[in-house]
Amino acid sequence: MGTNLGTVVISFIQGIGELLPVSSAVNMIIAQKFLGLAFFSFSFKIALHVGSLFAILLYFRSEIADIVVAIFSRKKSVNTTYFWQLVAGTIPVVILGYFARDYVKEFDSNKIMGFSCIFFGILLYVIDKISVNPKKSEISTSKAFIVGIFQALAIFPGISRLGICITSGRMLSLGRKKAISFALFLAVPSILGSLCLELCKTPRPLEIFSGNNLYGMIITAIISIIAIIPCVKFMEKKGFLGLSIYRCCIGIFLYFL
Repeated sequence: MGTNLGTVVISFIQGIGELLPVSSAVNMIIAQKFLGLAFFSFSFKIALHVGSLFAILLYFRSEIADIVVAIFSRKKSVNTTYFWQLVAGTIPVVILGYFARDYVKEFDSNKIMGFSCIFFGILLYVIDKISVNPKKSEISTSKAFIVGIFQALAIFPGISRLGICITSGRMLSLGRKKAISFALFLAVPSILGSLCLELCKTPRPLEIFSGNNLYGMIITAIISIIAIIPCVKFMEKKGFLGLSIYRCCIGIFLYFL
């Protein structure tokens, strides 16, 4: 399959996969294997995540604007509190990512990723099913930090960042809607952090936003913008049974690949 067509396929997978708890990494590996796609660099994957970031920023534009206004007004409010909750939820992944980055590749095997995809997919469904849906669902800074600890586990392939964040949120008695919203919003500092790290390591930072990377970023952004509202509504109303079954299927497939 040609590079351009391969870029479209991988960009589509990222555009949907970042918005659903299905582990886009596992889906990409399967697509690359069976569609004969070329290996894509880490900078290319970062570019795709930036594409998803555009859609998430657009989706949360009102909340982000309120947070920015609250920060510069220097008045304590719900919005400044939410900002510090995002910070609390990001700290663990920054710490673990820094200290464990050299060991992550040791877990980069089909069997481990397949098992992780299955186990955490089932866990997501079970936790969501047994958790209550309170009418008033609030997240505290301490809960945000705990979600962040679980999010840090997603540096290991196959777990799904969105999935583990939703799972931990539901464990902490957050309503499904709040758990999904906060998990999705946490992608903003996580993706920005990964981008900054990659830019610092790259001799020519602007190359991340050029050529095939730029092509993939634009396609991912378009797909994510179109898909984000339907994906969120689907999870809120239907839950995670279908997504869990899907994760088990691709996890088993990858395990025996």
